[in-house]
Amino acid sequence: MIDFRYHLVSIVAVFLALAIGLVIGSTALRGYVLAGLNAASQHEKKVNNSLYQHNSQLRARIAADDAFARAAEARLLNGLLTGDRVVLVLAPGTDGSTVNGISTALSEAGATVTGQVVLSAQFFDTGSVTEQQLQSTVRNLEPLGVALPKSPPDPQIAGQQAAAQVIAPAIVNKDGFPTLTQAESQQILTEFGNSGFLQIKGAGGAASLAGQATMAVVVVPGTVPPAATSWPFNLALVSLANDLQESGKGVVLAGNLKGSGQRSAISAVNSGAAGVRMTTIDNADTAPGQVIVAQALRELLLPNATPRAYGVRPARVPSPAPSPSPSATAPLSSRSPRPHPSAKKSAR
Repeated sequence: MIDFRYHLVSIVAVFLALAIGLVIGSTALRGYVLAGLNAASQHEKKVNNSLYQHNSQLRARIAADDAFARAAEARLLNGLLTGDRVVLVLAPGTDGSTVNGISTALSEAGATVTGQVVLSAQFFDTGSVTEQQLQSTVRNLEPLGVALPKSPPDPQIAGQQAAAQVIAPAIVNKDGFPTLTQAESQQILTEFGNSGFLQIKGAGGAASLAGQATMAVVVVPGTVPPAATSWPFNLALVSLANDLQESGKGVVLAGNLKGSGQRSAISAVNSGAAGVRMTTIDNADTAPGQVIVAQALRELLLPNATPRAYGVRPARVPSPAPSPSPSATAPLSSRSPRPHPSAKKSAR
């Protein structure tokens, strides 16, 4: 029979041997491990420094492009929208600087900004109470003779679709001649305003628009809607934008880069999920993007204009490349070419 002390001594000897082995092994390998870790650390440091420098260069390039666009804005936009009237339709949560930049660019292009129609979060509520209230408001306006929806409504946003069919002709028209009187348009907007669905911000703080516009810019929220509500929200906003497109000469759906990603109304249009075609701009928070908003509206005034997706995301067109001639004058292609200097010499 083996004594218990023998077992105890054996166990102690085993752990002692392991401890000694670990100490000796770690001492022998320490240099190699430290050298490897130092080499990896230095490599990652170089990579990080390189990425930081590249990022700084990209930021500087963006700042330079933005500064150039700001400096050249007046020349790039001069006269492009002279004689046209544009209304801004803002979704809840729009970025204020983006809206101000778009408004400035439109003014630089010679357009008259008739004001802003600010949609409330309540307008996009798809609860049964809100849906019934929207449709009730539309029915109250039937005596004005505004056309009601002809296509089958989406059951989820039937109220928003009905409201869009009434709101759109109240703020835009195709031919420059009002389809509704000023009093009728104001009555429509007042009805929806009193119900908490929208707010009017006219020029100089007025509570009414400066008449009907001929074109519209619909600005999406500054951040994408939550996943749970994004689809009905986007569908309602796109439905209104599409009615504005049908009622006027053209519409642009614009937003900042952060608010135009996945689950945004711009993404819904460009992916085909919304089922409609319209011009979109995803970088309207920058000076180049704000210039493009005005240029894109100008493009929509041309015969056989095709809606396009402008901006900086994948598969976007970087610029409309519009004719530099203002809307009030003939296109460059119809003007007489400037004679070459050598032609003058030969004519003498």
